[in-house]
Amino acid sequence: MADRAAHHVRSWGLWALPAPAMVFLLLVDLTALACAAGLLSDRTSFGGAMTAVILCACGVVSVEGARQVERRRRRGGALHKDLQPVWMIAAAIALPPATALVCVVALRLWWRVRASRCIPHRWVFSTAVVMLAAAFAHSTYVTVDSALATGGWSPRQVPIVAMVAAAVVFVAVDAVLCAVVIHLLDPSSTPREMFGDRAELTVDAVAAGLGCLVAAASMVTPWAGILGVPITLAGQRALLLGQLESEASTDGKTELTNFPRWRQEVEELLDRARRRDGTFAILLADIDHFKLINDRHGHLAGDHVLREVADRIRAVIRSADVAGRFGGEEFVIGMPDVDVRHAVGAAHRLRSAISDAQLPVRARGNLADVGEPGDAGDLGGPGAVWVRLTVSVGVAVYPVDGTTLDHLLEFADRGLYAAKTAGRDRVSRGLPPADPVTGSVLPPADSVAASVLPGQPDSRADPYRPGRHLRPGRHALPGLPPEPEEPADPGRLTASSS
Repeated sequence: MADRAAHHVRSWGLWALPAPAMVFLLLVDLTALACAAGLLSDRTSFGGAMTAVILCACGVVSVEGARQVERRRRRGGALHKDLQPVWMIAAAIALPPATALVCVVALRLWWRVRASRCIPHRWVFSTAVVMLAAAFAHSTYVTVDSALATGGWSPRQVPIVAMVAAAVVFVAVDAVLCAVVIHLLDPSSTPREMFGDRAELTVDAVAAGLGCLVAAASMVTPWAGILGVPITLAGQRALLLGQLESEASTDGKTELTNFPRWRQEVEELLDRARRRDGTFAILLADIDHFKLINDRHGHLAGDHVLREVADRIRAVIRSADVAGRFGGEEFVIGMPDVDVRHAVGAAHRLRSAISDAQLPVRARGNLADVGEPGDAGDLGGPGAVWVRLTVSVGVAVYPVDGTTLDHLLEFADRGLYAAKTAGRDRVSRGLPPADPVTGSVLPPADSVAASVLPGQPDSRADPYRPGRHLRPGRHALPGLPPEPEEPADPGRLTASSS
């Protein structure tokens, strides 16, 4: 039995943490235990049993009522904010210190019982943090209340200021201790990752405000704390609003912007370009022979390829660009303040980022992790396979190729069709409009021979990505005569760059 217990202790994830983080966690835990021992040994620190029971009951009801919301909420990063501190802040203000501590631990224990999964050392640390935060908050409330009362403040102002100060201290202690341990676990963490973004800080502010209101109501009569339950439940549901908005505008498979939202954002950027007499580029990219991936490896492999391509798109575009999934295996990118030459250079970079790399997929029916290139056989083999994809890209630029978003998309789509027709894995800025007599979109066959020859150098440097070189064998698309030495339209017909 003793050996089993010792083996269980040695298997704790706590010991696998970096030494500074492990020491800090243990220090916080021991400090919280010492604080609790000191308070619990003082009988004068108890009282307000009815208020404590009601606050705990209300906290349990709020936790249970928010369970469905919490299941929906995404947990990104090390921080996860909710409104559970409302009841802890109220207890720290309205109750004696020992009773408040018991209330805080009771709420944490209920959360632990109801949690489906829990990492023990994290739960212990989180509990120790809120215990210390509650102790500091109560001490702050008593100190500020006494100081303001003796300083001649109005009796109506004193409790309000003291409550706000206590709530701020509770949130600050919680935030600082969590930020320190996050930094110790990952020294490269940014302040946003340690303290949270604007939305998470707003949750802290809402919890502090509601905690003050519940505490004030509980001081009037213990049963008044029940009024905080519907408010916290409504606030907890409101935490989903930003996530629901994001989900409604995000493509589920690629996590890029979906087309309706993309169109809305690009229309706004295009309007700005019109007002400023600027430029705006549209890139329309399509994965070549994507159906073969689905047919040979299954639709799950196809979904994986879509995500990989989306990741490569995000890696090559600027932060100001707007990338979205147009539909199927097509992707669309809006690029503000980009002229013809830069747009074509960006299209070549996008094509190269995908065509020059191999993407891992699983063979149909294989559930093993993918390996390194060369580990698996050819397509359709029993193991993981690495597939080389290519994309064709159509380019359109405002105002040269169109003045509305629909016109630009139509022009880019013609370019994409030309790239497909010319052999795929190419970039095109579109074709002239259909001939009014013949209705032909593509040029006559003899114009193909007039295209830039394979490997022909490009006399224009691409300022969007300097230092690029042409790769032999990627010839330009048909549709226009050979480029002059000083072309007036540098993006219409280009040799693909690597």
